[in-house]
Amino acid sequence: MDRLFFDTNVVLDVLEQRAPWFPDSAACLAMARKGSVAGAVSAISLSDISYIQRGSDPGKIRDVFSRLLDFLEIAGLDDAVVRKALARPLPDIEDSCQLEAAIDWRATHLVTRNLKDFAGDFPIRIMEPAGYLKSFGG
Repeated sequence: MDRLFFDTNVVLDVLEQRAPWFPDSAACLAMARKGSVAGAVSAISLSDISYIQRGSDPGKIRDVFSRLLDFLEIAGLDDAVVRKALARPLPDIEDSCQLEAAIDWRATHLVTRNLKDFAGDFPIRIMEPAGYLKSFGG
């Protein structure tokens, strides 16, 4: 079974129904909800989303997070993961933390719309939602 680690932008695409990405991002998350794949996010994503959505009702944000956690796991972000992230030469430390959390969680794929930020050779596949859907169906 594929193990999909969802980057923050994919979750935000769904929560904010961002066009044109919403359908593909929602379809990937729905696969995790249905149990076709295992899914995870990092605590960084939840923190970033709550900051971005800070003008929204905190109760609604908590409710959304609770519903997400019904089918998504929280990938660990401990001392070892952060140290690996700091040693990884990606331009953005947050992306390094996301990548290392995904690797530590044993993800098969990191699903993101920021492919350019994850340039390199990694032990997991970095894919956009649309690309993952095509590969899953074929």
